[in-house]
Amino acid sequence: MVEIFGRAGYDYVLIDAEHGAATPQVMKSMLQAGQHTDTVVLARALRLDVELIRLYLDLGSPGVACPFINTEEEAKRLVAACRYPPEGIRGYGPRRAGNYGFDADAYYEEANDSMICIAMIETETAIQNIDQITAVEGLDAVLIGPMDLSIDLGVFGDFSSQKYAEAESRVREACQTNGTAMGTGCYSMDHAIACRDTGDPLLLALGDEVAIRQGAVETLSILRK
Repeated sequence: MVEIFGRAGYDYVLIDAEHGAATPQVMKSMLQAGQHTDTVVLARALRLDVELIRLYLDLGSPGVACPFINTEEEAKRLVAACRYPPEGIRGYGPRRAGNYGFDADAYYEEANDSMICIAMIETETAIQNIDQITAVEGLDAVLIGPMDLSIDLGVFGDFSSQKYAEAESRVREACQTNGTAMGTGCYSMDHAIACRDTGDPLLLALGDEVAIRQGAVETLSILRK
């Protein structure tokens, strides 16, 4: 799947270790597949866990997107987990990331400055703290998780509600103020187009299962007419 999305020309692919079946071995294989394309392949972590994040980075992920970042302190922990001391707390052992020792020294010298660090915004608490979260040094972007956010706001799946729209706008404003990239999971193509036209640089617009399901349903509906 990574190769398909890469060959199709997508800018990035998230490998989902939160909701998907991405074991460390699967993660490694998908990261390897991405090397044959120009697409950035990035791990989506199971949770804010220093050991898991270190493993994904050592396997060669150029950073992580981490779910349920709710506070400034959690955002700082995420940034620290992605960086070697003194800027962070990442332990040393870049196996695949350092090309199995062939480029380990060069990797170490460049790693702290090249990490992609994305905080996923999925609760009302995160919205309340969004100004502080987006101001954390070393945090490159935030990414709204629309389903979990709508659940926590009490408007499950109602993305046209005023409460959800205000939360999304508040994240966008904080990003603009603090120079952090704004991202969102897109719940429809119309939403993706609207976010693109607004200038949001990070769109999570399609998943592998969604793409396969849509193709399967469309093909069958045509042939069964």
